[in-house]
Amino acid sequence: MGRVAFDYCRRFFGFKGVIPIFCSKDKSKGVAIVLTIIILIYLALCGAYFIMHQNEAIRGSFETFDNDDVKYLRSAWVLLETGRFTYKDPTVDTVFIMPALTVALAAFVLMFGAYPIIQFKIFQALLGAACLYLIFLSGKKLFSARIGLVGAALMAVYAPSIYVTGTLLTEGFFYFLFLLTFYFTICAIESSKMRYYIAGGFFLGLSALFRPTVVPVVPIAVLFVWIAKKYKFADMVKFGFAVSCTVIFVLSPWILRNAIIFGEFIPFTKASGNPAFQGTFINYDRSVEETEKIDYYQIIKEKSNIKVEKYGFDELTDNAVESEMTRIRFNEVIKKEPLKFLKWYTVGKTIKNFDEPFLWVRLFNISAEKLTLQHYLMLAAGLAGFLALVIFEKNKGVMLLPALLIFLFNGIYLPFYCFSRYMFPIIFCFALYGGYFIDKLACAIANWYKIKIKAGV
Repeated sequence: MGRVAFDYCRRFFGFKGVIPIFCSKDKSKGVAIVLTIIILIYLALCGAYFIMHQNEAIRGSFETFDNDDVKYLRSAWVLLETGRFTYKDPTVDTVFIMPALTVALAAFVLMFGAYPIIQFKIFQALLGAACLYLIFLSGKKLFSARIGLVGAALMAVYAPSIYVTGTLLTEGFFYFLFLLTFYFTICAIESSKMRYYIAGGFFLGLSALFRPTVVPVVPIAVLFVWIAKKYKFADMVKFGFAVSCTVIFVLSPWILRNAIIFGEFIPFTKASGNPAFQGTFINYDRSVEETEKIDYYQIIKEKSNIKVEKYGFDELTDNAVESEMTRIRFNEVIKKEPLKFLKWYTVGKTIKNFDEPFLWVRLFNISAEKLTLQHYLMLAAGLAGFLALVIFEKNKGVMLLPALLIFLFNGIYLPFYCFSRYMFPIIFCFALYGGYFIDKLACAIANWYKIKIKAGV
């Protein structure tokens, strides 16, 4: 019975297993060996990171609970003890964060005790290895097995890929689920098969339970690819409806819980006010508040029904106040200097998203300058690969999907506080285009060398 169920799931999701994939056509025995070596190197680097840095990547204190990571673990404790989902205040139900990381940590607490940190880190390293495999599969689907290998190799040695495995944050799980969404989206677009669209929608829904900003990004990117591939409108509606229903189904327990506890429709979180308000300050410099002298609380009292006195004590009030502060600042400051703030909200915040790697430790005691250089080389290789693709490929189609995701992923965060942590899950797209660039460059050099040999030079 178990074998039958496994075979059914395998056929439904389109996986043929590791060995058949590696033993297909294009010199796949060598591909399997190289990919295995890449993954083993990555796991060795993760192991060295755990030994050398211990719990350095956990920034909060388990006494004061002053950072996201330790609050997530406390949230898991409370969930197991009381059945309530909390975050900032362990006595109050929350809708400030999505629930999936808390649930994942609760499972580890249940199995390994109150502080399952090393077990969780090892599991995230295994997820990271699975991510490399998915990058290879995606690169193979988009371009070739060779390019998939190069993309996986680039991400295997990319410092933040190693760093995130030692954190108690959403990045590790979200990265894995987003890659599953990405892979099945490619399969769906190329095959036009409903099962791949449903699989993509399922993993998109799971991704949203970690990071809800992904929900509009993938469908919009897919819509552009559909148009480029001249999909029939009826097919767009059919597949779009199926994906939407699947995502809603995955999110429905969360939506129902919020409706019962808070008495309103909350599909994701109520936490956009603070990052939106912080994002209104150029370079996040809040010293300008001294010269602006805007009495936000007085304006809110006079012009809204928000109970400002509950600010700081109630999450929903906090979000409402900070959203209103954003609106006030837009009217009082941003409208008066539109070009200055347009530049900040587009160019300025895009630079903030990509100007440094997502690293909060000095990995392997390598200097910050060298790790930042590695990050810039990854971005440069990706951009070069995308330009080469635009120039040399006639039927781009689904090959544009990584570029669309980068553009939209960046864009969805521009209204808010932007920094490199939010962009880490999309860096693999740069790695895939970087693999394309390196492959084309290597082929060009090889052809040039062959010509020289034939010419007797």
